[in-house]
Amino acid sequence: MAKKKKKTLPMLLESEPRAGFRILANGEVEMMTETETYALVMRAIREGMRRAGWRRLNRTLH
Repeated sequence: MAKKKKKTLPMLLESEPRAGFRILANGEVEMMTETETYALVMRAIREGMRRAGWRRLNRTLH
């Protein structure tokens, strides 16, 4: 019976900031900070909700 190989994910160092990236129209890769990545995702979610007919959401402080 063959044993299954367990895949391990590379460990991220806690000192390394987790960042995203975007690929520009000319093929260049631009690295983004965690704050920029979060802002981009939230903007995309809000835009999708707006297009789906949700009215504008008020931002909360929590």
